Amino acid sequence: GADSLRWYMLTNAQPWDNLKFDFKGVDEVKGKFFGTLHNTYSFFALYANVDGFDNKAPQVPVEERPEIDRWIISYLNTLVKEVKACYEDYDVTSAGRKIQDFVCDHLSNWYVRLNRKRFWGGSMSQDKLAAYQTLYSCLETVAVLAAPIAPFFMERLFLDLNAVSGMHAENSVHLVLMPEVDEKCIDKDLEERMALAQLSTSMVLALRKKVNIKVRQPLAKIIIPVLDSRIQEQLEKVKNLVLSEINVKEVEFITNTEGLI
Repeated sequence: GADSLRWYMLTNAQPWDNLKFDFKGVDEVKGKFFGTLHNTYSFFALYANVDGFDNKAPQVPVEERPEIDRWIISYLNTLVKEVKACYEDYDVTSAGRKIQDFVCDHLSNWYVRLNRKRFWGGSMSQDKLAAYQTLYSCLETVAVLAAPIAPFFMERLFLDLNAVSGMHAENSVHLVLMPEVDEKCIDKDLEERMALAQLSTSMVLALRKKVNIKVRQPLAKIIIPVLDSRIQEQLEKVKNLVLSEINVKEVEFITNTEGLI
C-alpha cells in the first residue's frame, strides 16, 4: 500500500532522485514492519474485546508492574526520546529504523511472545490489567511516533485504539502532539540486562539450529564467557528467563577461556 512504499522510501538512505524502486523491498517492509504491527494489534484487540478491557481504569503504577513491563516501558520512553531527536534533525531514516526495531525485535518478538499467557483466561487481575495497559501504551505511542512516516496505517491504528479507550479528544492521530518522555520510567540497567538476555538467547538458538538440535530437546548446560563482573551480575538477574527460552537446565559463567575458546 501507499504507507509501505512511503516507509520504504523514507527509511532507505539513498536520495530519492537516485532511488531505484525495489518492489521486493517494499513487500519486505510490508510483511516485516506493517505485518508485525498489525499482528500485534490483532492479538491485543482479540483478548481486549473478550475481557472488555477499558483503558480508562486507574493505571497500575509502573513500579508495581512486573519487570518485563517496566523494561518495555523504559525502552518505549527511550524510543520516544531518540525518535523525536531524529525528527528534530530531519533524520527520518533513523527514526523509521528505530521504530521498526522496537516493534519487530522488542515489542512483538520479545514482550508479546513472553507474555501471551498473561492475557489468557481468568479474571482481570492486577497483573493482567498491567499487561493490557502496557501493550496499549506501546501501540498508541508507536501510532503517534510513526504517523509522519506512515500516515494512513497509523491513522487507522490510532482511531481503532481510541474508539475503545476514548483517551484522546482529537479525531485524528495527526492532531495529537508527540508523546513526552517520562524520564522516571527509563531504567538503563534494566534495558542493558534484557538486551543481554535477548542476545544470549538468540546466539544459543542459532547454535541449536546450526547443529540441528531442536529447542524441544533439553540440554544440560551452556557456558558463557564473561569479560567483567558487571556482565555476569546482569546475566545472573535474567538467567532463568534465558534458560527457559532456550530449554537448558544450567548456565556456567567462566572468566578463564584458555583451552576452551
